Amino acid sequence: MEPDKRRDQDWTPTWLERVRRRVQRWCATGAGTTWIVAVSGGGDSVGLVRVLHRLAPELGLTLSVAHLDHGTRGEAARADAAFVHALAGSLGLPLDLGQWRPTRARHFEADARRARYSWLLEIAAARGASAIAVGHTRDDQAETILHRIIRGTGLRGLAGMPPQRVLSWDPPVTLIRPLLSVSRQAIRTSLGSLGQSFREDASNADQARTRARIRHDLLPRLAQEYNPRVAEAIVRLGMLAGASERVMERHLIELEHDATRLLSHDQIELRRDRLLQSPLFLRAEVLRRVWRLAGWPEAGMSAKRWRRLASLAHSQRISRMAIGCGIELTTTGAGGCSPNGFVLRRVGGNGSSSCRPAPIELIPMEIPGCVPWGTGTITTLLEPSAPRDETIDLDRIVPSLCVRAPIPGDRFEPLGMKGRSTPLNDFFRGRSIVPEERARTPLLCDAAGIVWVVGHRIADRVKVTEQTRRTLGLRWQVDPRGWECAM
Repeated sequence: MEPDKRRDQDWTPTWLERVRRRVQRWCATGAGTTWIVAVSGGGDSVGLVRVLHRLAPELGLTLSVAHLDHGTRGEAARADAAFVHALAGSLGLPLDLGQWRPTRARHFEADARRARYSWLLEIAAARGASAIAVGHTRDDQAETILHRIIRGTGLRGLAGMPPQRVLSWDPPVTLIRPLLSVSRQAIRTSLGSLGQSFREDASNADQARTRARIRHDLLPRLAQEYNPRVAEAIVRLGMLAGASERVMERHLIELEHDATRLLSHDQIELRRDRLLQSPLFLRAEVLRRVWRLAGWPEAGMSAKRWRRLASLAHSQRISRMAIGCGIELTTTGAGGCSPNGFVLRRVGGNGSSSCRPAPIELIPMEIPGCVPWGTGTITTLLEPSAPRDETIDLDRIVPSLCVRAPIPGDRFEPLGMKGRSTPLNDFFRGRSIVPEERARTPLLCDAAGIVWVVGHRIADRVKVTEQTRRTLGLRWQVDPRGWECAM
């Protein structure tokens, strides 16, 4: 199975340049250059490892292959593992093989997905990798969006799978999908021109599974009877939904900051007059956001319950109501609430496992890139001549960057304190920032902690020194007349 090296060097599929640009950008913006490539042996993952192997010398990538046996296909699975072993060997790439056995037949797909990513994270940690590449294609994206439409979804679900997302912050590992803009057929055509074989997983054709029926029945029928390019149309819808969701996210952050009077792990107080200026679905989303920021559990909160909670902002009759999981709603001046107040208070269940704080919401920040926040935009810039508020040492960032709100217990190492940390609230107090504004102040963070208290000060550890070789500009623009985030 030794590849023809001359043929491999000349192999230039039509979609190669798109993938190269995306991979190059990721390498420069937090994904690093040491990658694990998840290879099942199917056409998509084989296409992925071949194209990354083709780009590796140019982009300085260090690759290794990982293959997990999901324990359901017996001899066929062993043949897949042997195929991947031979492929990795022919490319001169190290290989990790793993095995997993399902324990719940009715939950196989969800359990297998969790087991796969958990194992891949273990392999990434062992090999010091900062990224895990998977072979999802444009067709996979169309299937995902269509599946969500069938089950019921909102704008966020319609956006489909992101090209990248953080899998782990400690150590920092990013999941990346380099082939998400490439069709499955284009990949297989390119593999044919290279003379590269691949394996077919018979279980993918098992139409007892919803995803397989979408792939082998629904999408082909839509293409044949309605639109030959239906997959492209669905993916385009996903891109538009994603863009719309980001715009709505900006409005939600503005409404959240405008309506929130107090936010802590024990109590959320909001202004009813500000909430009632927005439609019900926006009020529901704001309540979901501040609920999550407070660290309260969401498992029992369905879309219907969020809408019902949002509708209670109208009520003049309710003084106190139990929401569940120890959360109590207070309105119309009851319990010390102002007449215009809408208070959610945690009054019990602090020790319950079902009421453990949920993870804080992290908004990924690319380099260069921007994130809308409230009435402004946070931007990272590589161009030295571009206007900026702060300049930091790019090489001192621990990938990846994100933007989030402050949370109780945050500590900060302000510039000038020579690495000594202080509670973030003490920093806010020293700068005379009132409590109502603290929860609205965005933080630019990396895997090591706070990089920039936006609009105030950078961390001492990222300051520019005589040893600095690469810099990153930071900018906070209030009330911009238009913004566009790097994708």
